[in-house]
Amino acid sequence: MQTKSVLYAAVGAPVVAVRKVSGAVNDQVNTLKGKVGEEKANYTKVAEKAIDGWAVEGEKIVSQVSEKKVVEEISSKVDLDQAKEQVSKLRDQLEDMLATWKTSFRPEKEAEKAEVKETTKAAATKAAATKVAATKAAAVKKPAAKTSTAKPASDKTTKAS
Repeated sequence: MQTKSVLYAAVGAPVVAVRKVSGAVNDQVNTLKGKVGEEKANYTKVAEKAIDGWAVEGEKIVSQVSEKKVVEEISSKVDLDQAKEQVSKLRDQLEDMLATWKTSFRPEKEAEKAEVKETTKAAATKAAATKVAATKAAAVKKPAAKTSTAKPASDKTTKAS
């Protein structure tokens, strides 16, 4: 063996291995594709048969319902016009009751708000009056400023003599 041959073999060996593996993998992938295609065709046939069976059964049920005229029977038993009238009457009654409740509760809230405002105003007026009274009382309690009294001049003369 020559050194060149060994080096070429080191480079070529992985390439050959990959080709063999990829060839085997490609063969397996192609085999799987074929099987999936066949199974897909089989499943499609089965699904079509099931859908056809369901369609036949659905046609039977629809024909039975239309023969019996179930919708007409139900509508004849239930008078829709009368039901609509009942609903509109109940709606009117509820609206009237709600309006009555609103008017009966609204004045109390407004009266309470007015009362709270009046109470707040009265409290503010009372606090202001208390401040004014306290200021006046403090002014009255302060003693008047003391003035210095000068001794009569006659006292000075008597001491000097």
